[in-house]
Amino acid sequence: MGLTDGQAGKWGRKMRNRIYFFTGTGNSLWVAKEIASKTPDCDIVAIRKDMDMTVPAGLERLGFVVPTYAWAQPLMVADFFRTAVFPKQGRTYVFAVATSGGLAFNAVPQAKALLSEKGVSLNYGASLTMYRNSVLSYKMGQDAAKLAAQSAKRAAPVIDDIVNKRDKRIGNLNKFLLRLHVDFMKDIPETGSGYQVSGDCVSCGLCAAVCPAKNITMKDGKPEFQRRCERCVACIQHCPKRAIDYKGETQNRGRYAHPQIITGELAKFYE
Repeated sequence: MGLTDGQAGKWGRKMRNRIYFFTGTGNSLWVAKEIASKTPDCDIVAIRKDMDMTVPAGLERLGFVVPTYAWAQPLMVADFFRTAVFPKQGRTYVFAVATSGGLAFNAVPQAKALLSEKGVSLNYGASLTMYRNSVLSYKMGQDAAKLAAQSAKRAAPVIDDIVNKRDKRIGNLNKFLLRLHVDFMKDIPETGSGYQVSGDCVSCGLCAAVCPAKNITMKDGKPEFQRRCERCVACIQHCPKRAIDYKGETQNRGRYAHPQIITGELAKFYE
């Protein structure tokens, strides 16, 4: 368990908190913001390409809020855990929250395993069911606002646990599902080859601004997609003109962003 904020102040040093997140639609950012709003002196940092990979030492709380892709973590998230430098955290309280459209399965146990390799113990892990938004895979429902309200109720006890630094046992990796995940994810970086841009594009550059992988470059005012896609599809979900489609399959599937996260806010985390 970490020191309380009161103890830190009593002993003459102010301890900070930090939450790392990864998102395409804003779900995980919303959770990170809700936790931060109840936690004093809390930084929120996006997991993205070319980020600072050194985690500060001596934090009060260190958290990770990430989505679930194919029963486990997005590639960039797993790479962050493998690559980041974790100075000795001492008594830091470490937590992980996985958002998903159904069951998170390996997302939190994977964080536990990867952090353990760095000598970091995970004190708490939880999963939160949120709006299903994998537009490349299926048509999305129309009840986003209702589901967002339900998610807020489910998140409340998790946030309370984290604020009060409670421990929670975390299971081990399901190796069968991990093998399926690895097989499914191996071609993800090539997803960019399937994106199509219509004449409705107004060259706003928002798709490039919200891409955590920096997979999009603007050429002659139009987006071009490289081969390091994370399949977060923020580009599709946030395009104000619905000008981006995937293989002719997503144009009529609707769009989603968390109702309490505005697109411009998300882009600022990637600057």
